[in-house]
Amino acid sequence: MSYSLLENHIPGRKITFEGAEYLWLGGTNYLDIGAHPTFQNALKEGIEQYSQNFGSSRRNNLQFSIWEDFERALATHFQVDAAALCSSGLAAAQIAIQFAQQKGLNLNLAPQAHPALWRHPHKPFTGSYSEWISSHQKDQILASDGIGTPWINTFDFSFAKAIDPSNYLIVDESHRVGIQEINLPCSGHLLQTASLSKAFGLPAGVILGSEKDIEEIKKDSFWVGSSPPNPAFCHAGLQSMEVYKEQSQQSKSLADRFAANLQGIEVPVTYEAGYPAFCSKAPGLFEHLKAAGILVNHFAYPDISAPPVCRAILPTCLSFEDIDTITDAIKSYV
Repeated sequence: MSYSLLENHIPGRKITFEGAEYLWLGGTNYLDIGAHPTFQNALKEGIEQYSQNFGSSRRNNLQFSIWEDFERALATHFQVDAAALCSSGLAAAQIAIQFAQQKGLNLNLAPQAHPALWRHPHKPFTGSYSEWISSHQKDQILASDGIGTPWINTFDFSFAKAIDPSNYLIVDESHRVGIQEINLPCSGHLLQTASLSKAFGLPAGVILGSEKDIEEIKKDSFWVGSSPPNPAFCHAGLQSMEVYKEQSQQSKSLADRFAANLQGIEVPVTYEAGYPAFCSKAPGLFEHLKAAGILVNHFAYPDISAPPVCRAILPTCLSFEDIDTITDAIKSYV
């Protein structure tokens, strides 16, 4: 079944549905950052200092230093040269794609590429990921997700070490930033884009890359004409950089417990070691987990006419005992 919940607050560890209480494994709030006192206090400070929003351009005569301060902090955090903040992850991906297309390169979309990376009339490659890698040529923009979503799949980016220096590799890291290491050795131009709304809890996006590419992007009319992110949330993010690291470690601990509990056992779910999520195509698993007091995502995405996707995350508000409950329920599925 596909279901709908109407809430007036962001759920934490549990949620109420149809009169019963469930462990909540839905959404993409990986680090549960919005409930952390440091983040909450920093956001209050940000709103007091900057108000709730500032509609502007990054080329406006009036600028806030928080944007560049946060960009430098993100570049340091992700061990890249530079960063360009955007209003959303989709905006970040589209700005990066359009910037690279101006170099006269053709777009080559990987299998499972998120629609944020699409540009009409290009569509994702229909073969396997390894076939896509073999298909790439010189003078191309190679665009891929960092990890499969909603179907979880780890991609091998070792090919990036040998791509032509003129090529661009654009990777949507929205479901890895703040959760997994995203360092990718690349012989071409590497741009990594991400939504910061998932792990980082911010209504913003970011483009990560070399100093030269980011400088060029910041001169591009598409970036100049786009809205910058809310400065109050950027303040909250900047003040929470250590908290992100702490929550990321907790996330990994939960993911490791999940994988250890299922090691060597044939189970009806797909997951990757160290990654706090799982998915399944097993018929009836959603209802089985629901009967065990566990509620997961179950809706069609990104093709709304497709069968519902059964997908769950393991947010940092869970305990190790919760992980044991989840894996016991998975193992008991017949």
